[in-house]
Amino acid sequence: MRLVIGFTIVLLLSSCASFSDKIVKENKQALSENDLSKMEGKFELFPDLKYDERGNEQTIDSQESKARYNLNYFVKSQKKEYVFSNSYIVEVKLLDKKRLQFITKKEDSIIENIELGGKLKNGFFYLDNKYLKRNGIPYLAGGYDNHKTRIGLSKDDGLLVNYAYDNSGAILFMFWAGSSYNLGYHYKRIE
Repeated sequence: MRLVIGFTIVLLLSSCASFSDKIVKENKQALSENDLSKMEGKFELFPDLKYDERGNEQTIDSQESKARYNLNYFVKSQKKEYVFSNSYIVEVKLLDKKRLQFITKKEDSIIENIELGGKLKNGFFYLDNKYLKRNGIPYLAGGYDNHKTRIGLSKDDGLLVNYAYDNSGAILFMFWAGSSYNLGYHYKRIE
């Protein structure tokens, strides 16, 4: 009986989205605490590249895809839609070693101002914008929906975003269902 209870507790606590290093490994600069300030700068709000599951760069041609995966989509939990336009920028500021500020502007007018905490780990800044929602009784008759984001720099000093998503569950530990995926996007540095 103890084994069943222990196994149940481990499953309940371990349900989480996990990052795939393969998707960004070849394209990232490993950041250290001393060079976090390199992330400061102005970036395009809309991505110019995405990375497939092997880490290969793919140009994004669709304005719809660019608009959907804007930088703020990954930064804040309340999703705001933007119409694709070259007049948007996001200014990233390092407030201290555990806080970043994302200021979205359109033609020098501030649209959004988001401050987020986080921590440096494995060369990335892991944002404190994790989302975890329990549905029903996980693995008995329900599951979890969660996502998290880490950001860093690409080799060309662009902003690199890695997003992990997991939606999993089961009925009576027998009928498993769900999906999980990782996304990787590049945002061009303006200054």
